[in-house]
Amino acid sequence: MTPNLRPTLLLLASLAVLVSCGNSPRNGKVEYMSSLETSAKMSTVTIASGPIAGYIDNGVYIYKGIPYGKADRFMPPVDPEPWKEVRASRSYGPVSPHGPRAGWWDDNQAFTMHWDDGYADEDCLRLNVWTTQIKAGGKMPVMVWLHGGGFSEGSSQEQIGYDGTNLARDHGVVVVSLNHRLNTLGFLDLSGYGEKYAHSGNVGMMDIVKALEWVKNNIEVFGGDPSNVTIFGQSGGGGKVSTLMAMPSAKGLFHKAIVQSGSITNLMDRKYSRRIGAATVANLGISPAKVDDIATVPYEALLAAYRKAVQQVTEEARQDGAFPTNILDQIIYGQLPVVDGEIIPAQPSSPEALALSKDVPTIIGTVYHEFTRDQEDPIFKPLALKQAAERTAAGCAPVYMYQFTWESPVLDGALGSTHCIEIPFVFDNVLLHRTFTGGADDAVELGHRVSTLWASFAKTGRPAAGGMPVWLAYPKTMILNIQSELK
Repeated sequence: MTPNLRPTLLLLASLAVLVSCGNSPRNGKVEYMSSLETSAKMSTVTIASGPIAGYIDNGVYIYKGIPYGKADRFMPPVDPEPWKEVRASRSYGPVSPHGPRAGWWDDNQAFTMHWDDGYADEDCLRLNVWTTQIKAGGKMPVMVWLHGGGFSEGSSQEQIGYDGTNLARDHGVVVVSLNHRLNTLGFLDLSGYGEKYAHSGNVGMMDIVKALEWVKNNIEVFGGDPSNVTIFGQSGGGGKVSTLMAMPSAKGLFHKAIVQSGSITNLMDRKYSRRIGAATVANLGISPAKVDDIATVPYEALLAAYRKAVQQVTEEARQDGAFPTNILDQIIYGQLPVVDGEIIPAQPSSPEALALSKDVPTIIGTVYHEFTRDQEDPIFKPLALKQAAERTAAGCAPVYMYQFTWESPVLDGALGSTHCIEIPFVFDNVLLHRTFTGGADDAVELGHRVSTLWASFAKTGRPAAGGMPVWLAYPKTMILNIQSELK
């Protein structure tokens, strides 16, 4: 090899590596992997609690693991302790403890979902922010993501598709995600033991309200508009969105809502949630007079006693004829917030709750093969239609209905249009989560369009995107696929 040719070949090889490591073509241009800017001087901002430093990735300022509150076990959250020194906020914070994930032992699921369950700690009230500017007055719409996993497991980092970089960078929004207390830590109703525990059955939802209060008080620092906040979530996250619309304490903290495969219209009746609380205490061998001892029970023992109590009360509810007939309600029975007359005054489907969120435009939808490969969506779709119909009948702000029917080619097409498949499209992360989507060019383009629809809705209250049909309100339904259509 001649001396003059060698540098040229090395340069070409280097360019090939850069192309292979970069993102796919976006709008006809190849994006190359950029270096990170980790200088505290470049990224430090001051929020109500104190200064924090993040990092900058390809023009996106990223802050992770920010404390938005603190809480003693079973108690409502309060503001975090302030700090004076610059706090590093570059990695995800602790997640709420939860039981083992079944998908850990399923090779196909572990590969496709790309689980990241982080590290668990009860001090888990943390949130993450992605933004393209750090200055007050930016007035960018804010999108607050609520993770799935029912009300019992999951986190803001459990799926790689939750990453907010592309959504923030390419769509002009500020993205926020968060962790909150789950399962027995967030929803064990001990209110039968006195006023001290009056809200224990709903502290997990109170955590989310505390996070939304943080957004209201701090998001301007990140260029966000606190008067234009959209909450969106999938599966259990959609259930949390549905629940927030029934909570007086959340009113005014968000202005639009997106429910992805998580329409919940009924929560726990206090009669049975208190039975679960009492059974948990009894299963732990704690007498009613010593109920405060539950605060120091090791988490694993607490969770085991709680799960046993849910099974016990499920059987009692069956005998009483009070067990739900809906499949989804049966699956998550006992692991739900409770209608307590105060934090959640009435069921989300009640006239009172619908009136509370009457001015909130919503997107509601499902995907085609959720928990079944042979037929469409028998679990979530009926509840989504019910929620859309109830909101429309009550004269609420417009409801935009969708069904996501694109099918993944991964694992020889075995996944179909499975539960969670729309998430990487919503976040414009089709290529990032290609173990789930395959990452083909037409799928990447669909991701651009779906994420544009979601961001457009966050900006204006109406979902629109180039190359898409005009999305009319319910009872019309947008079928989201490579060739989308309104039906």
